[in-house]
Amino acid sequence: LKSVRSVDELIVVVGDVMAAHTAIVRRCGILHRDLSTNNIMFCRDDDGMVRGLLIDFDNAVLQSDLHNEQRPDQIGTFPYMSIGNLEQSSVKRTALDDWESLIYILCWLGTIGINREDQEKVDIQSNMQICRWRDEISGPI
Repeated sequence: LKSVRSVDELIVVVGDVMAAHTAIVRRCGILHRDLSTNNIMFCRDDDGMVRGLLIDFDNAVLQSDLHNEQRPDQIGTFPYMSIGNLEQSSVKRTALDDWESLIYILCWLGTIGINREDQEKVDIQSNMQICRWRDEISGPI
C-alpha cells in the first residue's frame, strides 16, 4: 500500500479488496479477521491501472465455526481491530468487524499519509502523538 500514487488509487485498491472480501464471505462463508495495512496489496496493470488484493488468510475462519464460541478469540492487528474484538465481546464476529477494521485503516492512512513519501516525512511524524503510540505498539515504519 505504501506505493499508491494518489487517493484515487487508494480508493480503487480498497474497493477491490472489499469486493473480494464480500465475495469470499458470500460464496465461501469465510471471515478474514485480520484486515491491516500489511494484508492489503495492489498490482499495477500494463495500462497503469491498479488492482487491490487481499492477502494473508492465516487468521481466517469459516463463519459456521463461530456459532459455538462462548468467548470469541481476540484476533487481528491491534490498531485495526474492531471494538467488539478489542473488548473481547461475546457477540459473534461478522463481516462487519472486518469492515470496521477497514475504517480504521483508512483513518490511519488519512492521518499519517497514504504512501511511503508522505509517511517518511519525519519532521511531521515525530510531532504526532498517534505515531508515538503506533511506535510503542508495533515499532516505527
